[in-house]
Amino acid sequence: EQNFITIGVDSTREYRKFVKKRIVELDDREIVGDTTFTKLLGERQLCGQFNLNKLVSFKDILNSTDDRLIVFYNFKDELTELVRITSDRPMSFVNGDKRDLTAYENESNSVTFIQFQAGARGLNLQKANKIVYFSPTLSADLYAQSQKRIHRLGQNQSCFYYKMITKKSVEEKIYDALERGIDYDTRLFE
Repeated sequence: EQNFITIGVDSTREYRKFVKKRIVELDDREIVGDTTFTKLLGERQLCGQFNLNKLVSFKDILNSTDDRLIVFYNFKDELTELVRITSDRPMSFVNGDKRDLTAYENESNSVTFIQFQAGARGLNLQKANKIVYFSPTLSADLYAQSQKRIHRLGQNQSCFYYKMITKKSVEEKIYDALERGIDYDTRLFE
């Protein structure tokens, strides 16, 4: 059985400002959306690693279970924030820099961080039955493949998929496209 649970997270003032003005200053950086691509990138980052509401919600998920968790993410800066929050649990990683599943294999309360492009395909992770989508991919194929990492032969538990979605944001549009089995392409929504 596959169970999809949406966790709605409030957007931030910075996100709303960026959508209107295409520029926002954070503590140590400026995010500029002067092209369609950089606007989409900025919106995605402001929904993820720069959204304190989402980070707090992720911590709540962590604190709610001692089960193995698989966490899909997109950006290195997201991973940095997620690791900081998860520091008291054993961790494994699959991304462009590292592939280490030691904690996943050996620790029942491990958290495995997987960058979509590096690990949405080909991994057998049926020791876990919970996936957290911290941020969505833009690829319908990677999204569908990621679900199959835990929903495999040998899985004897129900599978749970927690989609963390920033309300009234580009993430709602991205998930709408992914649920329809199509890649998110900004031209579809302009």
